[in-house]
This record gives sequence, structure tokens and C-alpha cells, in this order.
Amino acid sequence: MFEDIYHSYLLKKNEENRKERYDGNEGWYHASGAGLCSRKLYFESVEKTEPTNLPNKSSMRKMRVGTVIHEDIQNSLILYNNIYNNISQDNIEHNISQGNITQEYNVKFDVEGEIRLPSLNVRGFYDVVSRDCSADETVRLYDIKTTASFSFARKFSKKLISPQENRNHYLQLGTYGLGLKEKYGDIDQMSIIYYNKDNSTMREVVVPNMFIDEAKRYWYSINEEHSKGIPGFNFGTSPANAWICGYCQFKSRCNPPPKF
Repeated sequence: MFEDIYHSYLLKKNEENRKERYDGNEGWYHASGAGLCSRKLYFESVEKTEPTNLPNKSSMRKMRVGTVIHEDIQNSLILYNNIYNNISQDNIEHNISQGNITQEYNVKFDVEGEIRLPSLNVRGFYDVVSRDCSADETVRLYDIKTTASFSFARKFSKKLISPQENRNHYLQLGTYGLGLKEKYGDIDQMSIIYYNKDNSTMREVVVPNMFIDEAKRYWYSINEEHSKGIPGFNFGTSPANAWICGYCQFKSRCNPPPKF
């Protein structure tokens, strides 16, 4: 009973999100799809194919956990803005002593905004931008990613000199950076905040700014490829990963070979 009622609620929330973010914008590529399967991007944004292989109840609950964590972190930054930017220095110190805020960081946060790149037909929604209130006005872009312990451990294994790179995540962040350069003039630093859903561990990974240019080249190549029609099967780009076909919403339209 509870599972069915909650699932109905999640379906309603997903539909609300679709209407708010994507209704009327079906022809745009999604920034979150950067580095993923080229065929999926084609079906989604060029053909505008109706998804058929929808997430099951368990998958939807897992995705909702990620959404709630995103919202919590973003709401905490909005609260910080309201406390820090609207009260006197004496009251800031009082709020810190009372535990309302833990530290004065001298930054302002912009939370969840839209970017559009008309020349590349790409739009998306960034998570967080911080702007220093000091003289240097450093601008930092952040993306929040939730993950399970297995993926988190692989990325931050002690055997690795540096965290394992996720090209999809890096290109997605670079796409946001490309869109935000027009607003802020420049992006000084980009980072991904990884949140382990199983034990609430948080780790930051700084992403090289070269991925802004990489994202521009990537989306240019996608537009060029799609102008010729449906991309063929090419492991590494269509699909990007062997395991991903089983979860793709367009699997029935794509009909991938058995090896995928």
C-alpha cells in the first residue's frame, strides 16, 4: 500500500518537473546528457521520441533521494544567503554562536539557474554558483552528484593518485560553465560535490577548466553528427557504456544489438 501511494506521488512530482523544465523545449539537447549515448540524444531531442522504457518503482525512489539531497543543500545555501547578506556583522557573530550558521565565508550563492546555448541547441540547469564578496570576486561553479557507496569507493579509492575521472560529469559541468561565462564573464573554478547516499560522506573534486572548451567541441560534434541522421552503433559514443542500454528510456526505439 505505502509503496504504491508513494510511487503515485513520485509520478506526480516527475510530471510537475517535466512541465516546469521541459514542456515546450523538447527540441533542445539536455546539458545533463553530455558525454552519454549519441543515439539517445538523437531520439530525445531530434526525433522527440516518446519514452517507453520508464524507470521502475525502485529506481524512481533512488532518484528521489538524490533530488531531496540536492534540494536540502541548495536550501541551506539560500538560508545562508538570507542570514549572512541581510544582517549586521554583530548579528552574524550572534547567529554563528547560536548555531544558525557555522562560519562566515564571505560569499554569495546563486542556486539552480537555467543556461541556454542557442548556437549549440543546448540548455540545462546548473546547481550552484558562489561569488566571493572580496575584491577578487572569484566565481566558482559547483555541481552536486549523489552516488551509492560502490561508485563512491571506486572514484575515491586509496589506490588512486587522484579521484577517478567521470567524463560525462566533467562535460556536463563544462557545459554549464560555457553557458555561465556569458553571465559572469569568466569561471575561475569548477567543482563537483559527490555525496555518498549510504553514509552521507561528501567529497569535492575540482574539474579542470579545459572542460569548458571540451564541452563546446563535444556539442558541436553532436550537432554535426545528428545533421546526418541517426548515428550508427559505435561503442564509446553510441552507446557510451555497455551497461547503459538496459536503463535507456528509448531502448525499444533504438533496438541495440544483443552485445549491448
